[in-house]
Amino acid sequence: MDVTPIQYGPNSPFTPDEREAIESIYNRVKECGHPEAANLKRTIQQQMACLEWLGETLAQYPSPLGEQKLGSRTRGLDTLVEALSQSNPANFDLLIPTRALLGRALDMAESNFYRLLRHVCTEVLQGESGRRCREEATRRFHVCLYTKLAEEVLSTIACDAQVEHAVREKAVVALAQIWEHRLTYRVREFFPILEATWQARQRITVTGGTLMGTQEIFELFQNGCDPEFVDYFTRPNPSEDEVEAFREFLFGTSAEELDRLQKQMSDAGISSIALDQTTPSASHDPTAVFYEFFHTRHLLAAARRLGNLAGPKRTAEGYVMISYLRRMR
Repeated sequence: MDVTPIQYGPNSPFTPDEREAIESIYNRVKECGHPEAANLKRTIQQQMACLEWLGETLAQYPSPLGEQKLGSRTRGLDTLVEALSQSNPANFDLLIPTRALLGRALDMAESNFYRLLRHVCTEVLQGESGRRCREEATRRFHVCLYTKLAEEVLSTIACDAQVEHAVREKAVVALAQIWEHRLTYRVREFFPILEATWQARQRITVTGGTLMGTQEIFELFQNGCDPEFVDYFTRPNPSEDEVEAFREFLFGTSAEELDRLQKQMSDAGISSIALDQTTPSASHDPTAVFYEFFHTRHLLAAARRLGNLAGPKRTAEGYVMISYLRRMR
C-alpha cells in the first residue's frame, strides 16, 4: 500500500489503527482524480507532521506520575494531588503541569485534524467509500472531544471547595492518568458511563411535553445510555439541584428557562408545551453542537456556584462523576 510520506516517531500521537485509517483516506484522495487532490494531500501531510512534532514535544516534559528533583525540592504525584486538590477555579491552571497544558493543545489539534479529514472526504470522495471515510474521521474526532469533556468535568471537581477533599484527590489522580496517557487515553476505558451517555444524548429528540422528561429518558435508554446515569437522578430523594441539573441535560435548556416555561404553562392552564429546539445546519457536527451544549450548562453551573445563586451548581455529569469517584478505591 502506498502510504503518506510521514515518519512516525516513538512518541507519535497516532495509534496503529489511527494510522491505518488515515492512510486509507489519504490513498483514496490520491486516487480520486479530483483537481484539488494534490493540494489536499499536502495539507494532510503538513498537519500530520505538526502533530508528530507536538507528540515529540509533549514527551519532553516530565510525567505527572513520576518524581522530579530540583535542588532540595521534590515533586511527584503526591505533591500534585496535594496542590490541585486544594486549588480553586482562579488558580487551577497555574498549578497544573506543563505536560497537561500542552496535552490540551494536542487534543484540540488532533480534533481539528480529524475535522479536516472529514472535510476532505466530503470534498473529493463520493459514494459508499466516501461515506465510510467520513464516518471514520468523525469517530476519531469524537474520541478527542470526549477526552476533553471528561478532563473538564474532573478539573471542575478537583478545584470545587464544596466537594469533600477525598473526592477532589481522586479527581486529580484521574486527571493525572489523562495527562500521562494523553496519546492513548480513551474515556470509555476509564469512565464508560460518560461516553455512553454523551453518545445517547446526541441521538434523542427533545419534545418538552409536560417537562417531566419521560419521553426523553425513554429515548436515552433506547439509544444506549448507561442506566447508572439515569438511576442516579431517579433514585429516592435526589436533591433539588440534582433534579434540575438532570432536566437541563434532558431538555438542553437552563433551569431558569424551564422554571419560566412551567409558570407559563400554569398561568395558561395547559399541561404540555413544545420546546423550541433549533436544528443545527448540516455543516455542523452533532458532537461539536453537543460540546457547546455541555459548555453552556458548565458555565451556568459555575456562575451559580460562584455567585451562590439559585439553580444547579454542577452539571448532571458533574454530580454523577462525584458519586462515581466516591465509590472508587
